[in-house]
Amino acid sequence: MLDRAAIQRILLIRLSAVGDVINTLPAVTAVRASFPKAHIAFVVEDKAKDVVVGHPDLDEVIVFPRKRWSKQLWNPLRLVRTLSEAGGYLGAIREKAFDVVVDFQANLKGAMHSWLSNVPVRIGFARGHTMEMNHWFSTIRVAPYSETINRVDKFLALLQPLGVAPSLGKYRLPSSLSSQAAVDDYLKSVGCGRYVLVHPGTSDFGKAKRWPLDRFAALANRINTDLRMSVIVAWGPGEKPMAEEIVKASRAFLAMETHSLLELAELERRATLFIGADSGPLHLASAVGVPSVALFGPKDPAVYGPCNPRHRVVYKPNGNGIGNMQAITVEDAFAAVKALL
Repeated sequence: MLDRAAIQRILLIRLSAVGDVINTLPAVTAVRASFPKAHIAFVVEDKAKDVVVGHPDLDEVIVFPRKRWSKQLWNPLRLVRTLSEAGGYLGAIREKAFDVVVDFQANLKGAMHSWLSNVPVRIGFARGHTMEMNHWFSTIRVAPYSETINRVDKFLALLQPLGVAPSLGKYRLPSSLSSQAAVDDYLKSVGCGRYVLVHPGTSDFGKAKRWPLDRFAALANRINTDLRMSVIVAWGPGEKPMAEEIVKASRAFLAMETHSLLELAELERRATLFIGADSGPLHLASAVGVPSVALFGPKDPAVYGPCNPRHRVVYKPNGNGIGNMQAITVEDAFAAVKALL
């Protein structure tokens, strides 16, 4: 166990993906509860920064501009400038002289941040729970108590060397008055009272997690007809055509364009129920506490499912124990909706 009294500056690392950054938030709250006077900083990629910038339990957020740098690295005219910026970025982290760093990322980019930060105590996951030899760069390695531990519980388990009790973890999000106002205006414009929010999209990397759009449309019609509830279809960058296809084939409303994750969170918070696949918006629904129907395919819901007591997972594994999104019927999803409502 570390000397807690000597720890005054803590660096937390979870760069991506959006869902995993959201599922790190209970660990952030637990660290703050255990170290109320410490300076706590969080490193995150630009894509997921909305859920940590302005977080009430953080003193500082360090944004890693991965998207911009990735583009510039392929431009010979900007390469030298990008490398110079990267050196300045890492140097600025080192100058902050953190006492301990906790690497929730568990891959090479997390390891590089942890190691190059020049922090003497680097907490990370043990071998078998990391990728790309991440564990080599940690000075303290933690093995979670189970292979099938939920991601939220796994991140909380990493805090054991700091003497942080997992029971202290809870979701908290930054507050945004502008997000609340934007959602107020949208709901007034469409005249929605109680509604079910549907989010059909996933990242391009996670296309195998998507449920067919015609089934989302059929489900929206069942909810509207049988349960007399409005349905709103949410969408993110590049996903508007999917949402429009569902709206065109149903009586659902097209959601407002959400300019930040906090606007989506506010739209979810007002909903009676959320329906979506294994993606960031599903975990955001857990963070705001809305009941959710989680449609799962290739990933194990015991590990990647929502950490929300008010949820139902719809999962149809094949003989090899791998879920199949195509096997989930409209009736399967509608049964889960009725069970929650």
